[in-house]
Amino acid sequence: MYFKFIICFILFVAITCNSLDDWQKFKHDYNKQYKTVEEEAERKQIFLQNMENMKEYQRTHPDATFTMKMNHLADRRSKELVTGSKVFSNIHSEKNQKSIQIKSNLPPSLDWRDKGVITGVYDQGQMGTDSAVAAVEVIESYHAIRTKNLVKGSVKQVANCCPEDTNIFDCILTKLGGSICGAAFYNSSSAACDRDACQPVADFNKVNRFEPANEDTMLTIIQKSPLYIGVDASQTGFLMYIQGVYSDTGCSSTTIDHTMQLIGYGVDSGIPYWLCKNSWGTNWGDRGYIRIKRGVNMCGIANIVEQVEYVTDNAVRQFTFNGLSLAFFCFVLHLF
Repeated sequence: MYFKFIICFILFVAITCNSLDDWQKFKHDYNKQYKTVEEEAERKQIFLQNMENMKEYQRTHPDATFTMKMNHLADRRSKELVTGSKVFSNIHSEKNQKSIQIKSNLPPSLDWRDKGVITGVYDQGQMGTDSAVAAVEVIESYHAIRTKNLVKGSVKQVANCCPEDTNIFDCILTKLGGSICGAAFYNSSSAACDRDACQPVADFNKVNRFEPANEDTMLTIIQKSPLYIGVDASQTGFLMYIQGVYSDTGCSSTTIDHTMQLIGYGVDSGIPYWLCKNSWGTNWGDRGYIRIKRGVNMCGIANIVEQVEYVTDNAVRQFTFNGLSLAFFCFVLHLF
């Protein structure tokens, strides 16, 4: 009996020492410094819990299609990184949804990075600005596709003007006229909304929202430009994701708490996926990106789908002219 106690004690000490070594290595690798002893103690407990959650998931999901690793966010709770729960049905009303014709014979894969219209990965830090980041990135990419000029927009300006509880693109249209400042030129230290802080570098004048849970629609519309999407990012697997195709039955398909830019799609080892650009820095995921299983509305990825565009007066006039021409032609035929 005494011998068994000694063995258990030795194992406990070994495990504890390994955990402490992991914590010290984590602090060293990511240059973690805390303001108080109490803060470090709290972050350490979060780190240890995240490590335990990750190991438990790996133990119970040996056939997982993605891998995990403790990263620079391992001392953070998921809720510190996400915007907060939003039930997607409350964000989109049917009258705002746009129906499109599904296209066939689409390319088997797409990565908008290859076309030079995606800016570098943003790190939102401790600010819950994922909606602002994703919106700015979508506007940047659309502007680059339309003008052949890729610019870096100001997340701070959009975050100041459009709090997370707003419909982000409608807010940008209303408060900023659909235009965003360049990141290098927006130097306001105030948290107030400042529309005239600098010369706009990218704009749009229309936002399209699409029928939820229709990934065929997403495949069609992403051929035009990257998309703004939402997911449930609350699971440990998402927080510690490093590579592979993320698929987790534990995440919700109806409650969305995080937004990203969707920049492409493809197939990995027979598994179709969506390619998303996150806002947690390049130390997270696959250099800041994540591949999420496609075709099953994984983590609600197909519930909030938005795309911006710029409709010109010429396009409107052309449409009107064509419509009038057709009407006149039909009138002439009627006379004969």
